[in-house]
Amino acid sequence: MTAQLICAVALLLCVFFAEAQSVSTLMGARAHAMASASSCLDDEWSLFNNPAGLSGVTDAIVAVGYAMTPLLPGSDRMAVAGSLRAFKGVLSAGIFRFGDAFYSEQIMRLGYAHKLGLAALGISASLIQYSATGFGTLWVPGVTLGGIAELTPWMKIGAYVVNPTQPVVSRDHGERLPTQLTAGIGVTPGEQVLIIAEVEKDLDYDTSWKIAMEYRPLGRFHFRLGCRLVPERFSAGVGFRSPRLRLDYALDYSAFIGTGHHVTAAYPFATK
Repeated sequence: MTAQLICAVALLLCVFFAEAQSVSTLMGARAHAMASASSCLDDEWSLFNNPAGLSGVTDAIVAVGYAMTPLLPGSDRMAVAGSLRAFKGVLSAGIFRFGDAFYSEQIMRLGYAHKLGLAALGISASLIQYSATGFGTLWVPGVTLGGIAELTPWMKIGAYVVNPTQPVVSRDHGERLPTQLTAGIGVTPGEQVLIIAEVEKDLDYDTSWKIAMEYRPLGRFHFRLGCRLVPERFSAGVGFRSPRLRLDYALDYSAFIGTGHHVTAAYPFATK
């Protein structure tokens, strides 16, 4: 076992049993290419980000995603999600997994979003399983609430809160899941450009700021850039859209954990 793997496993075990903090479940190469600025995005991966964004799903769709950071063995993430229009809104379900045989997190998540005029509201409920070799398994519920509102035809705001009730992980030590607040503004100065500015605050850490842009000069091909402060992270990516296939790739870089790769694919089932 390499020194990097030992450090990674030790860090994860400390997080699991000392801080009771989940890894980020943010998925979707589109969001990762835009510095994880997901508060104003409305696509099939909103189940793992701002659930209100599910309101932008127009057809039934199935999506798969995989993320890896080579310098952190055992930190791979993968997810599967499916969404369809139901109950006058959009219903979505998915599974997320992080880790390896030493430490892992599995999440089953169910989400729903409904659009009321120019505003959309969404909620997702999770059942989280923490598992570490030699330490056993824990099950914890979680919830995320979100909203997106169109202020003008070219500007919208989005916000969501993860674990607002801070579910209890360990009653003996008073450990709870962390609460995270995210809010952003999305601006479309033209049909081909989307710019998002976002702020993220975990109650236990410093505020993080993000700025990102998506450029769609060729219709089917999308190009994305993003920058995040605290911690510093830079990202870029490309995407392809067709009536029957959606492909996205993102690359991000941090001086602390190196380069990360994110790949997602989605297949929409067009309805009449």
